[in-house]
This record gives sequence, C-alpha cells and structure tokens, in this order.
Amino acid sequence: MRVNLLVFFLFVQGAFSQSINHWETAIYPSDSWRYRVNETPTPIGWNMPNFDDSQWAQGPGGFGYGDNDDATTVPNCISVSIRTTFNVSDINEIAMAVLSVDYDDAFIAWINGVEVARSGGLQGVNVNWDTPSSENREAVMYTSGTPTDFLIKKDLLVSALRNGINVLAIEVHNTSIGSSDLTIIPYLSLGITVSNTYYQPTPEWFNPPVTSLSSNLPIVIIDTHGQTVQSDNEIVATMKVIDKRTKPNSITDSDFTYNGSIHFEYRGQSSLWNDWPKKSYNVELINLQGENIDSALMGMPAGNDWALYGPYNDKTLIRNTLAYEIGRRMGRYAPRTAFCELVLNEQYAGLYILIEKVRRDKNRVSIAKLTQNDISGDDLTGGYIVKIDKGDFDEFGWASPFTHNGKPINFLWHYPKPENILPVQKNYILNYITTFENTLNSTYWNDPFLGYYRYVNVPSAVDYFLVNELSKNIDAYRISTFLHKDKDSKGGKLTFGPMWDYDLTFGNANYYGGDSPQGWVYKSISPDDYYQLPFWWDKFTTDDRFNNMVRCRWEELKNNGLLTRTGVHAIIDSMTTLINDARIRNYNTFNSLGIWVWPNAFVGSTYEQEVNYLKNFVSSRLLWLDANLPGVCKDEPNPIMISAIPNPFNEYLDLRVILPEVGQITLRLTSISGAAVWQVSENATLSSFVYRFHAQSLQKGIYILTAYLNGKYLGAVKVIKG
Repeated sequence: MRVNLLVFFLFVQGAFSQSINHWETAIYPSDSWRYRVNETPTPIGWNMPNFDDSQWAQGPGGFGYGDNDDATTVPNCISVSIRTTFNVSDINEIAMAVLSVDYDDAFIAWINGVEVARSGGLQGVNVNWDTPSSENREAVMYTSGTPTDFLIKKDLLVSALRNGINVLAIEVHNTSIGSSDLTIIPYLSLGITVSNTYYQPTPEWFNPPVTSLSSNLPIVIIDTHGQTVQSDNEIVATMKVIDKRTKPNSITDSDFTYNGSIHFEYRGQSSLWNDWPKKSYNVELINLQGENIDSALMGMPAGNDWALYGPYNDKTLIRNTLAYEIGRRMGRYAPRTAFCELVLNEQYAGLYILIEKVRRDKNRVSIAKLTQNDISGDDLTGGYIVKIDKGDFDEFGWASPFTHNGKPINFLWHYPKPENILPVQKNYILNYITTFENTLNSTYWNDPFLGYYRYVNVPSAVDYFLVNELSKNIDAYRISTFLHKDKDSKGGKLTFGPMWDYDLTFGNANYYGGDSPQGWVYKSISPDDYYQLPFWWDKFTTDDRFNNMVRCRWEELKNNGLLTRTGVHAIIDSMTTLINDARIRNYNTFNSLGIWVWPNAFVGSTYEQEVNYLKNFVSSRLLWLDANLPGVCKDEPNPIMISAIPNPFNEYLDLRVILPEVGQITLRLTSISGAAVWQVSENATLSSFVYRFHAQSLQKGIYILTAYLNGKYLGAVKVIKG
C-alpha cells in the first residue's frame, strides 16, 4: 500500500550567527548529474570532490522508475548513486542550507564527502550499496505533493562547504530489487546573508525555515529527529511549548511550559485522504522511559492525550472552537481548546488548535473510574464512555440490534480502552444501551417512568440536539458521537457528549444540506450513506415531553443571550481578533483562500468574506430554528408523586403517596430489570397514603417502586437496599 509520508531533520536553533537576507536554489533536479545504477559495490570515495566520475552515465534528474515522472529512467535496482557540482564564492555568505528531496524509499546525502542528510530506513555508520531500505516510503511529487526538507545547520555546513567547486552526492536505496518504483528528486537551497544573487530562485513550494517568530499565541516547537511521521505508528519526538500568557511569545524564548518527549503521529482522515498540505497530529506526553505523563498545557488541566488540529478546509479557522465554546456556555463539558502556532522541525507549520482529547478524569468527563475489580453490583455500573463512529477494527464494540436504512449502527469502545475493558463490563454497557433501545422501540417507550427516561439523561440529549442542529453538523448523531454513563449510585444514566469534531459545520459542507440554514440535520442524511443515525432521534422528536424540553431550553438560552445573533457573533469576533496576526502568517504559508477545498459550500477570496459567510449562516440558522423548533415551553406536571424514606434503606422503607383522588392504590416493587418483587393493594380514603414496607429479607440492590391509583399510573421512584 502506498502512503504519503513526511520526514524532517532538525536544525538546531541558534546555530547560525548571521541573519539570512534571502534564499536561492543552487541545485535543481533538472541539472545535469552523473549517475551509477549499482549492481556491484560503489567505488571508494565516489562521494568526494576529487573522484573522477567521467566514466559514469550522465543525465538530468530526477532518477528512478515506476512513477512516470523520472527525467532519467533507470532499470529495477537496489540503489542508485548520483552526484553533481555547484559553486560557492564565499562560504561566509551562506548561513544555512535546505536539502529538499522527494524520494522512494530512503537516501543518504553528502556535500564534499560529509554526510549532511539521511532519511529513515538506513541505519548504521557504513551503509553498503546493496543495503535495502527498512522503510517502504512513497514519493509524493508525482501526485502533486511537495518534497521533504532536510535542514543543514551552520556548523555542519561550514565543515562541508568550501569556496569554489562543491559536490553534492546522494545514494537512494530501494526496499528490494523487485520493488515497483524508485525515486530521487533533490533540490539544494541556500540561505544567503547578502543581497547578491548567485543561483536560481527557489521553487514555488519552498518554505524557508523559521529564524524569528513573535506571537500573542503560544508557540509549539516539535522535533521529529529525522523520523517519518505516520498515521498508524507513533514515533518518539520532542516538544517545547512557549506560553508566557501575559506577554508576546518568541521562538527565541528559553522558558518553556513543556519541554520533553512525546508520541507523535498523524490524525484525522480528511487531511490524509485529500493529501492536504496542512496535517493534524496526535500528541501523547511521555517521560524518558516512554511512560505516559500528565502535564498542564496552555491553561488547560493536566492531561496526557492531545489533538494538535490544523484547520484547513475551515477557512475561518474557528468552527471547532466556536462549537465547543457554545457547548461550554450551555453548561456542558466540551473539550477545551487553545490557539497556537506550530514550528515543526524549524519550519513554520501554521495556526493550530490544541484540543483536549475525550478522557475520563475529574476535569473532563467526570465519571467514576472503572477498574479491573469492578465486576458486580453498583461497581459494575460505571463509568463508561462509548461512541458511535467510523473507528478502527480494534475499537469495535458491538452493532445495535436496530439497523437504519439497512445499515448497522456500530458502537466503539473508548473508556475503558478496548484492551482494558473486561468481558463482564462489555456485557453490562452493551445490555444497558440495548435495553434502552428496546424500551424506546416498545409500546411504552415514552411512559413517564417506564419509558426511555429511565435510561437517558434527557437534558443532555436536548443540549446535544440543539448544538448540532444550530451548527448544522452533518456528522451529528452518527459519527464522533460520544456517550457516557456514571455509576447508578451517582445517578448514572446514558448521557450525550462530550462534543467532538465540528469542522463540517455552520455552512461548511456542500452535501446533506450542510450549506442551507434551513432544515433538520437528523432528517438530511442520505439513506445510501453507510453511516446512519440510530433510530433514537426520530423517536425523541415525536415525544411531546422531549420537544417541550427542547423549546424551553431554547427559550432559556435565547433569553440569557447565548443563542442570539449578538451572542454568537460576539464569540466569533473574540476568536477572530485573537488569531488576527497568526491567521495572516497561516495563509502566507497555506494560501487556501479563494480555492475550493473539500467540501466547501462557499469559497471566499478573503478571510473577511469567510467570516462574514459564517456570521450570516449563524444569523439565518438562529431565525429558522426559532420559527421551527417544535414543542411548547410550559411547566410539566411532576410525574413523581411518591416518596420513600430512608433511601437507601435497610430494615424498612416508609412510603408516602400523594393522591389526586380516593380509590384503590397499588404499590409494586420491581427489580431494575423489571422482575416483580413485591406488591400491595389497599383502599385509600385520604389525599395521601402512607405505608411501611419491611425489607429485612430483601436482597441488596436497586429497585423501582411504582404507584397506581385505580389501575392508572401515578408515579415511581428508584430505591436502594443497602
């Protein structure tokens, strides 16, 4: 399988003593090269300046086969050696060099016999001509990608360069002689300290290394130490965070709020599938022994797992943070975020957002810790985090017994992790959610107590519904949909959230009505899409009680100023003001303004146009929802007309039932699964009925006590025998 990968080689900050006036490219691939297809050992000293290469073949670069972009095609082989020359008038006028290489599968480069760059895949001091690359790396330029930059620091450059003629020599290695392709396409660019022009202009895609950066945002500096960043295999890198909070941050600062090791890999599917130049990353903090550690970053509580999100198809750069901020102001936990600027291997990588990952702890998803010893009773009932999502095979938990449009609804493990959750714990949460679904599909699905309310934190479902419909999130309900449950003793019901992944929102999608401020998300998904909504939302939205709660919550959030044009626009303005300088630098590096990027519904030629489109969408969406949300905001009668004291109880339970009229009252005690345990019926002649239930022989556990008057349901209460 071919994968586009990215490798960087660290330039040590401050190693050069002179500032760079400009950059020029001394060697292009199209220059004339001497080359040798290696079938026998390479000659001694072939990479040295005084080597006589007159007997070698000659041709333009790049060299290789299999990708149809090679200027000089070579036969299948294990390695190819190439060399060419360039002239330096005064080495003191060169402060830095960048070797930009598109390659398949690995290479080593020398200037005048001094090694200056090496990719992954070739280890050891002396690499033989027939050493296969240990990495299967695919070239990227033939699919419109850009080559990988290897920075050459000043002290190494000084030891390699000399005034006059210099030799750049490179040997590219294949994984095997039977490999389907081979590529070596090199560029050598020089940072020149004077205004004189010696060479050719740099390529259009060339991004010079960062030598100065000042920002009102935190600065993140990551060094991959020449390793290949991958999407499915984390590497060990180092990270520094500069975050002075009250002062501008500078790349030259040495006071770091984090300075240590990390696990580092690509994250996200859209940026990889679409091969966007700006990628997102997973960051996991570790110590020198490779063990996970927690650390507070950018004002957020200490954590271990973080997402370094690089917005690219969201031209406003703020849609995720906007949605999360609305969620937090609604009183729900949503991942905290911090805007920052990333320097990756001494190259400016753009405006990023550091985001807390979904995690169980007291500062995030605050549910009970589930241990290997929690296998029965209340201990077993929480906490859990699951999600409805695409996911990987090893995350798969189970498929709902209820399909939608013939497609499965898949639940994935999140907490405990798939490798840590016990079978008994898997069965518990599976059965709990399945019982909820069976109840929702039953004839008593919206019974005030026997219905789905027993299992679901309905206010959380209301808020989840509102934030996803407001944002017109086309992934809502079916992708990146998190659910969590605490222990029963802590009132644990299935709770919607936390929110996650809101880049395709607020009009930033050209399918499923994502571009229209009208219509319902939960009704907009094509029946042909593999990822369908669970049937829950069709049921919820036909429930008068749910709809009334939605309308009341909407009115509350509208009246407190949050879900209003003024309220949401104020959040947008605060964020765009905060990132004003950084977004200019971002778009100087990734100029996607005015260019369609999947799945943009609107393409603005300026940043201001993108923000105005977002604001207009929000304004129109608020008006449509206000006019079309169902339900009536009114005080609902309290269905619970029964009290039980003490609760939890031991030897006895005093029961008191408020009666709207006299008649025959029936009290029924059932287990949490619905099995009958005890029942009594008596004639009541007063407005209230009192009864003492003796419970010495009752087993410990959770029970439901339900009251009926003349055969009609009055109310119910959960009781616990301790």
